[in-house]
Amino acid sequence: MRRIVDLTLPIVEHWRYGFKVTPVRTHANGDPWQCTAYNLQSHWYTHIDAPLHFDPNGKNLDDYPIQDWAITDCLVLDLSDCGDNTAITGEMLEKANEPFKDKHYDSLIIRTDRPKKVSFKTTDFWDNAPYLTEDAGIWIQKYAPKVVGYDFPQDYAIREHRFMKPGDPYTPQPVHEHVLKQGEILQIEYMTNLWEIGTPTCQLIALPLNTKQADGSQIRVIAVVEE
Repeated sequence: MRRIVDLTLPIVEHWRYGFKVTPVRTHANGDPWQCTAYNLQSHWYTHIDAPLHFDPNGKNLDDYPIQDWAITDCLVLDLSDCGDNTAITGEMLEKANEPFKDKHYDSLIIRTDRPKKVSFKTTDFWDNAPYLTEDAGIWIQKYAPKVVGYDFPQDYAIREHRFMKPGDPYTPQPVHEHVLKQGEILQIEYMTNLWEIGTPTCQLIALPLNTKQADGSQIRVIAVVEE
């Protein structure tokens, strides 16, 4: 039996993103069809990062043929026991990977269950989240998956973005540096429902919007679990 788990956040109005839905035509106004307009940036909600996001000379999504990575065998590294503000190290990732070290997986998901513990609609989701240390970023780079996903803001500095003002100094993001920029590994950020997969391995299907030469894109991600 095949079970499908949707790993994608809903796109709803949100304080961090400024997403708004605007009616264009409505049945209530007597229009013959209904449609809406909405604003989206390429790194809002569940989305995928291409290296161009952090590297002006980096690859864009077109440089990654979708047949190479959109359907992969996936390993879920369970760090769900991590509490608020836990620094997840490379050693912790290695320990989580220990039972599966005899096989290399084309995709990795790092699971903390952050969206289960704290609503992604709250500031607390970011302000007190666990995060990956620099050596954890190096561990992912060396593992070299085609794609890696997270259900939490993986760099500590992400929590600081909402306080930044024009001209403020850049705060380093070592996971983006080692994984995305140096490793050229696609990153899927802000996944959810990882606890519903119920198994350490699954088939991961991830399909971004077909925007061209993109630095990133909203993406629908599902896990396929055979039972």
